[in-house]
This record gives sequence, C-alpha cells and structure tokens, in this order.
Amino acid sequence: MAILSEVAESEASGVVADIYDEIRQAYAAPYVSSLFRHLATYPGLLEWIWGIMRPGFASGAVQHIGWNHVDISALAPLPAISRPALRSLGVTGQDEAVIRDVCRTFTRVSPVNLVLAGCMRRLLTDQAEMVGTQPAPGRQALLTALPQLPTMVPWEALDLDRRAVLDVFETDLAGEAFVPGLYRILAHWPAYLAHVAVVLGPRLSDPAVLANCEKIADRIVDTAPKILTGLPAPTELPPITAAETKRVLSAIQTYRGTSPQMVGFGTLLLNALPAE
Repeated sequence: MAILSEVAESEASGVVADIYDEIRQAYAAPYVSSLFRHLATYPGLLEWIWGIMRPGFASGAVQHIGWNHVDISALAPLPAISRPALRSLGVTGQDEAVIRDVCRTFTRVSPVNLVLAGCMRRLLTDQAEMVGTQPAPGRQALLTALPQLPTMVPWEALDLDRRAVLDVFETDLAGEAFVPGLYRILAHWPAYLAHVAVVLGPRLSDPAVLANCEKIADRIVDTAPKILTGLPAPTELPPITAAETKRVLSAIQTYRGTSPQMVGFGTLLLNALPAE
C-alpha cells in the first residue's frame, strides 16, 4: 500500500518544525494532523497557509467556531461494549483510558480541520475576496492540552491481518491511499480494531450515513467566511503550480469527507465505551 506523502513530525526541521509546535498548541492536541503534514510536502505552502490562518488560531476563533458547529445527532449510536468484553479484546484498564484520549483528540481536531479546509479552498480558488473586511475577533480561551497519544503503528510494522482490517477504513487522498490516524493508532489493539471495523465498516458505505456526514461537514465548512473576514489579506500568491493546486484541492476534498467521520465516529466510539 502506498501511503500519503507527508513531512512527519519527527522529520520536521526549521520553520516547518516551528509551525508544527504552534499547531499543537493551537489545537491543544498532542499531534499534528496529516492535513498539515501533507501540506508541508509542498515547499512554502504550509508557511503560506499558516501565515494567513495564524491570527485566527491564536485568537481561538477558528477552534471555537469549529467546535460550536458540531452536530452529530443524526448518527445512530453504536452498540455499547462492556468492560469484560473490552478485556477479552486485550484492552486493559490503562488501555481503555488511552483509547478515550485517542477518540477525544480526533473529535477535537477534526472540526477545526474542517474550518481550515473551508478557508483553504477559498484562498486557493480566488474566492476569498472577503478576507480582511471585518475587525479581527476577540480572543477566546483555548482548551487544556490532551495527553500524548501512542504513535500511529508504522505500516512496515503491521502484519497482514491488521493491514486487512485497516483496508476497511482506506480512502483515496490526492491519488494516494489514506487511512485516518484514528484507526492507525487503534491498530495497537488488533482485536479491538477488528471490533471497530465490524461495527463501523458497514456505515462507511451506507449512503444515508455518508449523507449525514456531509451535513456535519457542511455545517462546519460553511463557517469559513466568518473566519476569513477577520484575517489579514494575503500579500503573496500561493507558492504552488496549477497542477499542485489541483492536487491540494483534491486532498482538501477528501478531508472534507473523512473529517466529519472522525467527528461523528470518534464520538460514537467514545460513547460506546463503558462509563468512566
């Protein structure tokens, strides 16, 4: 399986590493999402995007508008899983707490990525004429940072069984295979991951569920103009070619599909766990 090109956090240096640090602080999350890691593969693009969006993140406006527009009420809950059932799947008490944090992290990050995706699409397609037309919003409090997560299981460390299970969650992103990080982390618990594939797998191809996920995305992405009006207008054109712009827009479109699933399915998985 080919995987999405990225600049991994462990490989970042210079300005990219500095931006990664700022992203982790802005999201109050312990990792940099693959959307940013992919943007970093285009020389200068991450710097250009973050230079425009930084004030919105620094004020908390981007994060709060994303979080405040989440509505997953149309998604049916997953069957609850008991604590004995979790233990039979190799999930210890400590593991259970970690899995909660994994789900919380992705439900925190994904709505913000949807706001970012909406802003990026407008910025890259010359539909951002409203940028800088309103005063910047006031500062809003950021959340307390979530604890460090386990790393995503490297592809080369996956056995054939876990690769087969992860195939259930695979999608195409800019012409490359992509499995959302939520599932790649849950691969640390193979039996639990297999359970997740069973309960979620059918929903990934259910037209009604996907339509509801689209509505979740629309509600959040459509807030982009509210953010852009309070940002300073860019002084330079994006540092990518027309062909690269097309690939980036394709990646954004895929994120628009997977991010509401992370919002919705991450919450459903969290709610299906035993009460703390």
